[in-house]
Amino acid sequence: VDYPGEWLLDLPLIEESYAEFSRSSLAAARQPVRQTLSREWRECLASLDPRAPASEAQAIAAAEVFRSYLVAARAEPHALSLLPPGRLLMPGDLEGSPALTFAPLDLGDGTPGPGSLAALMEKRFEAYKAHVALPFFRDHFARLDRQIVLVDLLTPLNAGASAVADLEAALDHVLAAFRVGRNSLLSSLFAPRIERVLFAASKADRLHHTSHDRLQAILALLIERAFRRASEGGAKTHVLALSALRATREATVREGGSTLPAVVGVPESGESIGGDLFDGSSEAAVYPGELPQDPRAALDLAGKLDLRFVRFRPPSLDREPSGAKGAVPHIRLDRAIEFLIGDRLA
Repeated sequence: VDYPGEWLLDLPLIEESYAEFSRSSLAAARQPVRQTLSREWRECLASLDPRAPASEAQAIAAAEVFRSYLVAARAEPHALSLLPPGRLLMPGDLEGSPALTFAPLDLGDGTPGPGSLAALMEKRFEAYKAHVALPFFRDHFARLDRQIVLVDLLTPLNAGASAVADLEAALDHVLAAFRVGRNSLLSSLFAPRIERVLFAASKADRLHHTSHDRLQAILALLIERAFRRASEGGAKTHVLALSALRATREATVREGGSTLPAVVGVPESGESIGGDLFDGSSEAAVYPGELPQDPRAALDLAGKLDLRFVRFRPPSLDREPSGAKGAVPHIRLDRAIEFLIGDRLA
């Protein structure tokens, strides 16, 4: 069962009030890394009076501007992660639904009265929690007892320290689902279910194998505190760097008299390397750079590392003598399966 990780960001909303959601969203938007991205939304907020009579047009407009800010913050080169509500980014079957026409407001002091714009937004926020977020966790997510959380660590490492810090905060929110020892509504939903959680640094095929253990160590460090809480709560946890479908093979290249470890594959159409634009059919060898041996150094140097990541097309599979296609190449997928369901196959 696959679902967008963005939906997990709705988990903390279940126990938040609309006022708390608005305050935390506005505080995040004022952070230096987000100020430019959120300017249009903050200007929109400044033009709205939460105590004025409810206006459907204003609610729709505010929701759209807020969503545009979240989309821009998620996109490269910013690559931010903590951007709830998750369905505004990944609406799924709710695309275009009135259920998503709400946004935070700058409420200030006092309590807006009935019939106000703030009251309308609060009503829709509570409806989102009751009819979208809570049913997903109660009826779908909470029924699962084994989880794999895929983490794109390469993009934040390229984007910089702010993106890494935001990813860490998002992981802390996501991992609330696995803190089964919490005495709360969430613990009653999830405590009986989660037994094993694998946190996987994805896209390992974009790196040479000499950096795979380093990528794994960086993720382990990044989630260390939340990882410990999940372990203490009763869930068995593990960290791994993997690629479920390996799109590259390895080689060495010479550059400036040096021999460098490289990955070879077919870059997707539109990808560029050193100013060369690829059409999706030509093969290329890429030196992706090397991650530091010390994971703390990697996090400290985020955005300053000499890393080159491109998107590759899936490989063409060779056919067996029988005519059947060969096995799909992977990186450590066997280890992931062993941790997740190995005990069930013994």
